[in-house]
Amino acid sequence: MKLRHIAIAAIIAAGAFGATAQSIATPQVKSDFKERKEKVANPDYFTVFDRNLTPQQREALEFLYAYMPLPDMADNSGEFFLANVDATLRARQEMPWGKIIPDREWRHFVLPLRINNEALDNHRPEFYAELKDRVKGLSMKDAILEVNHWCHEKATYEPSDSRTHSPLATVSSAIGRCGEESTFTVGALRAVGIPARQI
Repeated sequence: MKLRHIAIAAIIAAGAFGATAQSIATPQVKSDFKERKEKVANPDYFTVFDRNLTPQQREALEFLYAYMPLPDMADNSGEFFLANVDATLRARQEMPWGKIIPDREWRHFVLPLRINNEALDNHRPEFYAELKDRVKGLSMKDAILEVNHWCHEKATYEPSDSRTHSPLATVSSAIGRCGEESTFTVGALRAVGIPARQI
């Protein structure tokens, strides 16, 4: 999958958003989170919820914990997920398109950390720090194209092993096969609050 295909898919999505975000009730998320918490045998996975969280942090974490693969919950700390939620909320607040992306699209195509079968890493805050000034003042469409250019500067195509590189591993090696390049691009777009997914 080429980087430009991800960018084109994100541009199409950008044109679909209206002028204001929609408030979407989440009784299903709350129900699914409660069920997940009851079924998971280790209560230590949920200690992050014992913190003094803002309503936005709590809602985002509940969504992630309700639907993330169980190995992600076992392999990563609540602090890891909270740090990524904070970076995601910051991008939503600071980027101009953050106010127009409907909650449903934000939850499903910006908030999740999992993109493919890559190891989860802390790329989101790092990518945001590097990209925020580069996309500052751009329309969402132009920001998508700018992120695509940035990704092209960071990595070129080359076959690699069967496990998909994480976004930071792709930057470190400066190479990636198509699945890694698209994982990298989705990660970069989500880091600046733009809905994206592999297709």
